[in-house]
Amino acid sequence: MPARTVELNLLPKEPWEKGLLGQLLTWVLSVGRYVVVFTELIVISAFLYRFGLDRSLTDWRASIKNKQAIIAGFGDLESSFRLVQKKLNTVKSVSGQPRVADTLALLSQMTPVDAVLTNITVNQEQVVLEGRVGSQTGLATLLNQAQLKSEFSDVVLENVKSATDKTSGIEFRLILTFKPT
Repeated sequence: MPARTVELNLLPKEPWEKGLLGQLLTWVLSVGRYVVVFTELIVISAFLYRFGLDRSLTDWRASIKNKQAIIAGFGDLESSFRLVQKKLNTVKSVSGQPRVADTLALLSQMTPVDAVLTNITVNQEQVVLEGRVGSQTGLATLLNQAQLKSEFSDVVLENVKSATDKTSGIEFRLILTFKPT
């Protein structure tokens, strides 16, 4: 025969615990501790995650400062690169015109030894030479050579004057007009 089980309760239930309010309060207290533990776990994990985010933010700021320093260091290089690129484009546009290279070679052949050219302007119609020669013979040689060249249709000596600064010589401005092609 099976033994009867007797339930022994040393803490008897209060009469209010048997009612609806008592059962609701018992349920809230038993489930409430799980809610509190779960909430504390969420808060602690968020707190720890915040440390990770702070570390990432610090690393990103340091990385940005390093990259800004690198970019600032390349700023001078970029400006000098752009300047060289601009000069190269100018040279390409000038060297693309066949008269410029030929004209410079022609001028080097006809310029006397004592002549110093300070400004040379070459365009499609003419060449303008500004400079200084050491003597009248040098100027006469330059004019004679320019008139003998078949590439020029007109040679005009526009300006002649004695040098006024410490160097001696004759300053001139010479316009050489190309023959039409």
